[in-house]
Parts: sequence; structure tokens; C-alpha cells
Amino acid sequence: MFKSMTADHKKNLVKLISIVLASYVLFYFVGEGSRDVRVIVSFLILYIMASWEVLAAAFEGLKRGKALDENFLMTIATVTAFIIGDYLEAIAVMVFYGFGELFEEIATHSSKENIKGLLDLVPDLANKVLADGTVEEIDLDDVEVGDILMVRDGEKVGVDGIVTEGTALVDTSSVTGESMPVEVKAGDEIISSSIITQGIIKYQASKEFDDSVAAKIIELIEDSHMSKSQSERLITRFAKVYTPLVVAFAILLAIFPPLFMGGAWSDYLLRAATFLVLSCPCALVLSVPLSFMSGLGLASKEGILIKGSQYFEELVSADILLTDKTGTLTTGEFVVKDIEFLADYDKERALDYIYNIEKLSTHPIARGIVKSIDRAENPDLFKTVDNKSGLGVVALSQENEEVKIGSAKFIGIENDATRAVYLGIDGKAIAKVIIEDEIKKDSKNTIHCLKKDFKKIAIVSGDSTGPVRDLAEELDLTDYYAELMPKDKLEVMKDFKEKGHKVVFVGDGINDAPVLKNASVGISMGETASDLAIESSDILVANGEFSQLTKLMKIANLTNITVMQNIFFIMTVKIAILILGLLGHASMWLAIFGDVGVSIIAIVWAMRILKKKF
Repeated sequence: MFKSMTADHKKNLVKLISIVLASYVLFYFVGEGSRDVRVIVSFLILYIMASWEVLAAAFEGLKRGKALDENFLMTIATVTAFIIGDYLEAIAVMVFYGFGELFEEIATHSSKENIKGLLDLVPDLANKVLADGTVEEIDLDDVEVGDILMVRDGEKVGVDGIVTEGTALVDTSSVTGESMPVEVKAGDEIISSSIITQGIIKYQASKEFDDSVAAKIIELIEDSHMSKSQSERLITRFAKVYTPLVVAFAILLAIFPPLFMGGAWSDYLLRAATFLVLSCPCALVLSVPLSFMSGLGLASKEGILIKGSQYFEELVSADILLTDKTGTLTTGEFVVKDIEFLADYDKERALDYIYNIEKLSTHPIARGIVKSIDRAENPDLFKTVDNKSGLGVVALSQENEEVKIGSAKFIGIENDATRAVYLGIDGKAIAKVIIEDEIKKDSKNTIHCLKKDFKKIAIVSGDSTGPVRDLAEELDLTDYYAELMPKDKLEVMKDFKEKGHKVVFVGDGINDAPVLKNASVGISMGETASDLAIESSDILVANGEFSQLTKLMKIANLTNITVMQNIFFIMTVKIAILILGLLGHASMWLAIFGDVGVSIIAIVWAMRILKKKF
């Protein structure tokens, strides 16, 4: 943490240490309580040096009519101590309060730097390739869709696009968290913020900067620490009510016993000052937001971007997890599971027909079939090929056979619940190509881990019942909802919420946006997520890996537990020392520990979140 100290932090540290040394030298030679004017002036100079910022803040608060804050408490307490001759205690309170503030500034700076580092995702300029082949540097904001851009070895990609020329190794870790460089070549997509680690490429911009992945992530990061959690809002409200009560009680403590019980004025003034120092709520005000900021920083390092600290609490209190299927639990890439031959026909010719017709299609299922069966390309097999949009393909072979590929209904046979593509020849079903959507690695293990965080996990999908049921069985889930339109997904979620449940929804598609927006916590899977899904969600998993949810829940639990531990620790110590103070058994030094010491311990405990490894 101290590695992130700025020059100003170091100056403040030197100043505070100098005041401590000067105070103790003065105290050693002349003692405390001396009435020598020169001694008093010397202590006063040191006091003002130690407390100048606090005194100025207290005065500003008075001018604005908002005096009752920690600055006001510290000022009243230390001025009282100084008046009754406890010079060293008055200076010590301000010096150690200064140490606490400095420690908090360093910790906050360190935490913000963790988050802010992600803002440097893109360059300021882009290399635009002009029509004559020359390269011109332009502002990233001036890049238009269709522009050809060049990125060299060591440079960052400014906007999303498609590679048109060259090959390169690309580091995408700044967004996806993927540590291994990936190779890109002509035709491959490339995302903004990627770094070319080897090679030179030209690519065509597919989005303007404001619409690119990096821009949306930057917006998420900038907004992340603006939204306060319920605990932070509670602490703020608590301080507004608590501080006036503390001041009123301290006044009574200073005045009532000497006037009506015969106590010594100096004794009870010191007790009141001690009480004010100890009652200062700065330990809570500092440690609670810092705990959440550390949680946001750790999540960001793991490639999980969270719009606000309140979602840590929402995640922990949620009891239902609904997840989309395609692109979330599965890769969205299709493979051939099996091929069943339904009639006596040349199998090799049937496979050639399937391969070469599907080769002409850009549909994801067609691409999966082509990749899986990998036959020789032979477009001369057919005289004509006619694509029937939304149904299938009809072709006429060189032998004048009518070849159909499509759904069971298109082929003219009874449908079933299996996801399959059928081959029909001259009105007869010849082959059934059974398709499955590849499950993302670790999906099953992730579901198993998440069961301890949620009472119920269910798949909600627009896919047909068979594949959804099979996936649910493979993931050991008993609850699933299939063949849902976007409004149906929303109704499923609303039904849970109306029954008093808090619902987390995970999705990636445009059709998931309404559910993401209305869920207690909406999580979009960034690698495959649509722009609308990212904007509608509260949390973005940048690399799109479903397994990141286990990290997210661990970070949320760690952050919330740390907040509760700090609150309990701070209040326990303060209450114990307060009781001792009221009974006259707590010195100003103990009060300093109860305020500044406790603050530093709580800050260190909060900052350990950033060091957590997964």
C-alpha cells in the first residue's frame, strides 16, 4: 500500500513526524502544564501546525451551518485539553488524527489506482490508412465505421473491428482477464483495448469509439464508486444524528458534575474532551466506504466490472439465480453430436450433400455442422440451390434429386424434441443430424459452487424444451424454463420477485436486456454480450466466462463480511472505552487509540481485500 504514496503524502508524513519529535523534546525539557508564556506559545505553534487543516475545515463547517462533524469534535476536544494545560495530549490527538487521515488517503489512493488503471484501456489516437496507402494519426473520437486502421507491435486497439490484413498475437487481458495472447488473422474480430504483442495488422472499424466494448467498460468503471451501498448511506445518516447527540452529552458531562456534584472543572472538562475524541465517527466513515472500494478494485482486477458498491449487498441477500442458456452456460457454438441414417442410401453421398449445402449458409448451426463433419468441398454437386428463409434449403443435384435440408417439419416428417437438422431426398427422410450447443468449461462446477449461495438456480431460455432439459440434467439442475419469449423471461423473474425473492439474472443477448434491467442484480457476460445487454446490466463479466460468478460471489461475501467485522470491532472498542471514560478511567491517550488506532486497524483490514488471490 505504501508503494502508492505520492509526494504530498511523503511531505505530510515528514511534517507529522517532525511535530511529534519537537513536542516530545519540548515536553522532556519543560514538562506539561508550565505557565511560562514561551512554553505555552511553543506548544501552541506545534498544535496549530498539527491541526491547521482540521481547524480550517471546522471553521468552514461553521460558516456553512454544518458544524457538527468530526472536524468540529476534534477541535472542541483539543482546544478544551489545551486550555486546561494538557498541551501534549491536545497536540497528540491532532497528530495521530493526522496520521489516521494520511493512512486513509494512502489507502484510498491505492484502491482508486487499482480501479483507475483500467481507465487507460485505449490510446488517444488511431492510425488511419488513407486511400493512397499512407497512414494518418487521427483522434479516436474521429474514427468512423468502415475506416481502415493500422495497429503496430506494442500498440493498443482503439475501437472494435474486423481484421482485414496481417496476423498478430493479441493480449486481451485488460478487458477479458485472459492471460495468454491469442492469434488474430484476416476475418477475425478484434476488440478495443487489446494490445498487439507481436505483428502488424490492418482492420476495419465496425463501431465508433463511444459504442465500443472499451468505452462501455470505461463508463462502468467511472460510475462504479458513485453509487453508495446501503451500509454507506446508513453510516452517513447515522453520523448526522449521532454527532449532535455526542456534543450535547459532552457539554452536560463537562458542566453538570462540577455545578451540582462538586466535581473538579479540570477533571470533567478533560473527561468531556476525551469523550469527544473517542466519539468521533471517523473510523466508521472511513473504513466502510474503503471496504467497498477495495471490493470494487479486486473485482476489476479479476475482469468483473460492477456499477456500484450496493450490488455487493444485493448479491449476498439474493436467493434466486436465473441464467440464460446460449452464450451464457454454453458457448453458442454448435457441434454435431450424432448422425442417424433413417433410410437405405449411400452414406458418403448423404454426408457430401449435407456438408456442401451447409457450406453455403452463414447460420451458426450450419457453421457447426460444416466444422464437425469436415468433408471435401464440391459446389458442382448441385445444379441449383434455393435458400428458404427460416425453413431450410432446397437443392437440385446433378442426378436431378430434390435435396432438402432443414427442420423435421420442412422435410415433411413428425417433429421431436431433439435439436436436429434433417436431410431429405425426393420426399424421403434420409438422415438426422443431432446438434448440441457446447457447454462452457467449468459451467457444471460453477453451478455446484453457486448452490451454497442461492436457494434455487434455474435456466430460462428461448430454446426448445429438449436441449434445455438435457442441459439442466447435465448441470444437475431440477428447474428450467424453455421456449420463452423475452416477455416470458421477464414474467418468470417478476413472479419470483412478487413472492418476496431477490433475483440475480445472468444473460448476454439483446432479448435478455429487459430481464437484466429489472432483476435485483443483472449480470451480462461481456465477451458475447450485446451492447444493450451491457448497458442494461449492473455487473459485467468481461471475459464472458460463467465460472467468474464464483469469484464474484466470493468477492461480494468477503467485502460484506469485512464491512460487518469493521463495524462490530469499531463499535465494541469505542463503547468499552466510552464506559471507562465516563467513569474517569480512560485517559486522552486511550481515547486516541479508540479513535485513530481503531481507524488504522479498520483501514488495514479493509485494504487486505485488494491482496486477495483466487
